[in-house]
Amino acid sequence: MKDNGLSTTRLVLGVIGMVVFGVLLIVSLVFLLVLAQVFSTFLILSIVFAAVFLLSALLMNSGLKRKNLIKRLSRYMAELSTQNDVLSIDDMTRITGFLPARIIADMRLLKRWDLSFDLYTDKAEQTLLKGKSVYNDYLETVKQRDALAREERERLDRLADPETATLEAFREEGLATVERMRAANLLLPGEEISNSLQALEKTTKRIFEYVQAHPEKLPETRKLISYHLPTTMKLIEKYCQYDSMEYQSQSIEGAKAEIEKALAAANEAFANFLESLYHVETLDVTTDAEVLTKMFEKDGLTGKKFDL
Repeated sequence: MKDNGLSTTRLVLGVIGMVVFGVLLIVSLVFLLVLAQVFSTFLILSIVFAAVFLLSALLMNSGLKRKNLIKRLSRYMAELSTQNDVLSIDDMTRITGFLPARIIADMRLLKRWDLSFDLYTDKAEQTLLKGKSVYNDYLETVKQRDALAREERERLDRLADPETATLEAFREEGLATVERMRAANLLLPGEEISNSLQALEKTTKRIFEYVQAHPEKLPETRKLISYHLPTTMKLIEKYCQYDSMEYQSQSIEGAKAEIEKALAAANEAFANFLESLYHVETLDVTTDAEVLTKMFEKDGLTGKKFDL
C-alpha cells in the first residue's frame, strides 16, 4: 500500500516469469539434446529463455526487497509514534534489533525510491524523525544553530583583529548593559522607576548603536563607559536589592529616593551625551543646507519666476 503495489507487482511478475520461462528453458534444452539437427534454433531459444528467467528472478528479488523494506519502515513508524516522533538510530537498534547500518541503508532507499513514508533522518544520520512538521522544526533548529555558530566565529574574528577588537568589545559591553537594565526593570513594580529605567535603556541603546555605526566617536565615550555607566548600573542594581527587602525602613526608603533622583539626572545626562554625538553631524548638514540655499538665491533660481 505504501509503495502503490509496486513491490507486490514485481514479486508476482517475477514468480510468473521464473515459472513460465524456467519451464520453457528446460523444454528447449531437452529439444536441444534430442534434435541435434536443429541445434542452432533451440540454442538461441535456450539463451532467450535463460535471459528472461534471470530477469524474472531479478524482478522477484526486487519485489521481495521492497516488501521487506516496507515492513521495516512500518516498524520504524510504529516505534516513533510511541517516542514523540523522534528517536536515535542507536535506540531504534536496541528496540528493533536491526543494525544501525541496516536502518541507515533503509532510509537511503526510502529517499531513493521515493516511497510514501513520512520518515526522515538528520544530516548526520544519527536520528530518525517522523512527520514533515517535526523535520521542518529540526531544519529550523539547525539553521538557527548554524547562524549562532557563524556569528560567534565572526565575533571572535573581530576580537582577534586589532582594528576591530576595541569596537567589538564596546558593542558587547552595550548589549550586556542594555540587557542588565531590562532585567532590572522587570524586577521593579513601581511605575515611576520603571518609566525612568525604560527611558535610560532606550537612550543607552541608541548611544551604543550610534557609536558602532560611527567608530570615530568611540574615544568620546571613554568616560561614559569607564565611569558613568558602571556607576549608574551599580545604583540600579542596589535599588533592586533594596526594593526586594520585605522590611522597608526609613533609611532604605531614603536611599531609594536618592537613587531615583540620581537616575533622573542620569537620564538627562545620557540624553545630552547622545545629542552631543549628533551635534557635529547635524551642524555639518545644516551648514551645507544653508550654503546650498544661498547659492540658489545668488544664481536667481529661488524666490522668483523666470522666463525660459
